[in-house]
Amino acid sequence: MPAPPKISVLLPVYKVEPYIEECLDSLLSQTSIDFEIIAVDDSSPDRSGEMTSRILAQQSRIPWKFIKNRENKGLAETRKIAAQAARGEYVLCVDSDDHVHRDLIRRVIAEADTHHADVVIFAAENISPEGTINYRVETGDAIISGVEAVERILDLSLQAYCFNKLVRRSIFLAIEHPTGLIYEDICVSVQTLGKSEIVRLMPDTLYSYMYRESGISTRFNPNIVDLFAIMDRVEKSTESLPIRNYRRLLFRLKYIYGYRTIAFQTAIKAPTYRLAKPILCSVADKLRLAHLVGMYSDHRPKLSIVMAMLKIHPWIFYCFVRRFGRG
Repeated sequence: MPAPPKISVLLPVYKVEPYIEECLDSLLSQTSIDFEIIAVDDSSPDRSGEMTSRILAQQSRIPWKFIKNRENKGLAETRKIAAQAARGEYVLCVDSDDHVHRDLIRRVIAEADTHHADVVIFAAENISPEGTINYRVETGDAIISGVEAVERILDLSLQAYCFNKLVRRSIFLAIEHPTGLIYEDICVSVQTLGKSEIVRLMPDTLYSYMYRESGISTRFNPNIVDLFAIMDRVEKSTESLPIRNYRRLLFRLKYIYGYRTIAFQTAIKAPTYRLAKPILCSVADKLRLAHLVGMYSDHRPKLSIVMAMLKIHPWIFYCFVRRFGRG
């Protein structure tokens, strides 16, 4: 039996028929071959799974496995299924409607080996279908501890995406993967980093993820309230870590990011106030004067004022954000 590869690419496949070929091409044309692809068709209703297995079978350069879920499991559970079938020392999550730099595998292996890293985090870019760069996900250039990396996520200075993180597989398998919730990347990243000793931040842009008008991140999704549960799970998984200024940093992630995201994204994307109202009311019910004061104390006076509008009445907040605010 051949030696296990250094990296296992975890590739959940679901409703990506127009994009899967480009994604696979970026993986199959890597400069390094020290990896495998574990593709999992999450009971996709289109031809995504069929196309994936056919494209992988047409080549012999990169080892691969293809798994089909009998029923839809969701992103977090599907990644876990892929990781359980993997053999690599590290796992790398790739979304099947994105594509990666052709030197990604070689570069992250070199960084992991050089620094004996448990996690390697690299920069990424968000691009439009026309190829325009909307914004970059920066990481910095450093070697830090896992706890320091968690601190940076709580501080909102490091993004919690899974797709730009190479993670030791033993750590990835040892954490809870929240099933049935969106924004699950936050939970997964915080837990993996919390269990890691050495984290390498590299500034190179090695991943491109797509902005699509039809994507889940661009349309109104009532499940955005899952962020309440995600924030609670993050608190549970971080409260025992030796994090400096823990309460202040947790406040920043939970309220300045979490509550703000739920409220602003709902107001911006919900097509009518009737649809937005139940979600906005749920945020308003949880908001306390102490939270508004905390936002002001965190040098975010404008956010404090706008969230006060939400507390006074969701309709006032909805109208203001629709006209002036973009979060």
